[in-house]
Amino acid sequence: MIAGLSAVSGAHAETLRLLTWGGYAPDDVVSQFEKETGITVQVTTSNNEDMISKLRATGGSGFDLAQPSQDRITSAQADFDIYRPLDLAKLKTALFIPSMLEATKMNTALNGAVYGVPHVWGTDGLEVNTKTAPNV
Repeated sequence: MIAGLSAVSGAHAETLRLLTWGGYAPDDVVSQFEKETGITVQVTTSNNEDMISKLRATGGSGFDLAQPSQDRITSAQADFDIYRPLDLAKLKTALFIPSMLEATKMNTALNGAVYGVPHVWGTDGLEVNTKTAPNV
């Protein structure tokens, strides 16, 4: 699964409003973030098309971060202007795998602005029992 994080409105000091896929903001991660920052997290789960609809209906407001699939960021931005570009100078980009950050920047850039950074990205493992599937 490949996903990006995109900014959608101004940050709120007391609450982070996150629009994301189910399972992408595990309770233990949210709890740790809240404990470390003092910021409450409000998670709204969704899918790509529903995220776009919610953000279109609110003019891109109502959430601080959205987590659509990377391939649904630039087309929605070009059509509906629902995201704000990310200020990469404010992120600890050294914490990202450089090749993944660069690929995500390329995939989520529009008119010179970057709208996503990698969040969940990797390979899926596959094991094959060659005794039962020798030609795989």
